[in-house]
Formats: sequence, C-alpha cells, structure tokens
Amino acid sequence: MSDIPKSARGPRQMPRWGWYAFLFFSFLSALSAFKFVPPGLIHGVFAHWGEGMAVTWWSFVVEGIERGADHVAYHIENVGSILAVHMIFGGLAVILVPVQVSRMWRRGDRRKHVYLGWALVPIVTIAALTTPPISFNMTLPFWSELGFAMGSVAWFVALVMGIWAIRARQYDRHRRWMVMMAALSFGAVSFRLQLPILRLFWHMDVVFPYLGWTCWVPNVLVVAWWWNRDLRRATPVPQPAE
Repeated sequence: MSDIPKSARGPRQMPRWGWYAFLFFSFLSALSAFKFVPPGLIHGVFAHWGEGMAVTWWSFVVEGIERGADHVAYHIENVGSILAVHMIFGGLAVILVPVQVSRMWRRGDRRKHVYLGWALVPIVTIAALTTPPISFNMTLPFWSELGFAMGSVAWFVALVMGIWAIRARQYDRHRRWMVMMAALSFGAVSFRLQLPILRLFWHMDVVFPYLGWTCWVPNVLVVAWWWNRDLRRATPVPQPAE
C-alpha cells in the first residue's frame, strides 16, 4: 500500500475497462450517425457529379438520409441540410471526445491533446448549434423538444467554459469542464442505450418524449457528484493544533 494520503494522490483516473466501454459505445453511436453517408455518396454525389455543387450536395443529403436514415427524413422539409451537417459533426464529436479525455491518448506527448482539443472546438460547436432547429422540428410535446435543445445548449456551454478555463490557465477547472462536456457528448450514446431497454417495458410513444431529458440530465448529475467529491478531496483537512 502507498503511504501517500488519498487527499494528496490527485484526481482518480477512469478505469481502463471504463474507457474502453465509453469508446466502444461511442463508436457504435457514431456509426449510427454516419449510416446515411454511404448511400448519400453512391446515389447522391456519384450519381449527380458534374451537375453543380448545390445539386450534388442536396442529392447527397436527400438520397443519403432517405435511403440510410429514413426515420429522420421528415426533417428535410423544414431543416434541410442542417440535419446532415448535424449528423456528420455530431458523429465526429461522439467518437473523438472519448479519445480526447483519455490519458492513454495523450501519454508521452501533450501536443496530441492540445491539437485534438482545438480541432474539437468547431466540431462540437457545429454539432451543438445545429441541434435546436432539429429538436423543435420533432413531432413531440414542447417540453420534450426543449429537453433535446437544452442538452445541446449545455454541451456548448461546457465547451465554452472549458476554453475559458484553459485560456486562464485554470487547469483543474478546465479538466472538470471537459469531463462535463464528455458526459454531455455521451448523451447521444445514452439515448441509444436507453431507447431499446425502455421499450421492453413501455411503448415507443410513451418512452421517446422523456429521452429528451433522460439522455443527458443523469450524466450531468453524475459529473456534478464527481465534481463535489473531487473538490472535497482537494481541500486540505485542518490539522488540530499541537
């Protein structure tokens, strides 16, 4: 056993198996987001190449989503290309954020963490800011659509706070906000994990509206609990006077 007191050992790392599970489910979620891309390329881009950038792009969006993700094709009429942009950047964010927060990734070369971190800024920003138009285009109760939109707002706020903290050289605060951002990114995975489980007990129409909140609020509560524990462990314990 180490003689170093727990309060002086620094933040506890995620177990390796936990990171692998995080990465695995994030990878599956990203595949779900990207599944419209192959049919979009085959039936959209390649089939309409040479007809102009606008026609080629629109064919990619329509053909890809209608053939590869037809369950969200109804969004095209009102939000158009925003849906495809959100799916691409959201998929990138979901798969890259677990890599960014991994100590194994940045071990030995801090620059990898820095470069990927700044690359994630526009990726997460676009993924987050394209969510509300899609959220409010759902055929769900307003309170449910608001939940999906607020999750994306919280995601963007966590990113901004993390940037502010690292620019101010507040490294512990930056670390905490980046963990929060990772937890909010995991909301896309939570959504896909919760949906099939809850459908075992309730009908789809009953379950789906609540996912607007349950896919990310529990994640935030877990990180808030971790924050509180981390801060309490970092606070020096007063020693009795001799």
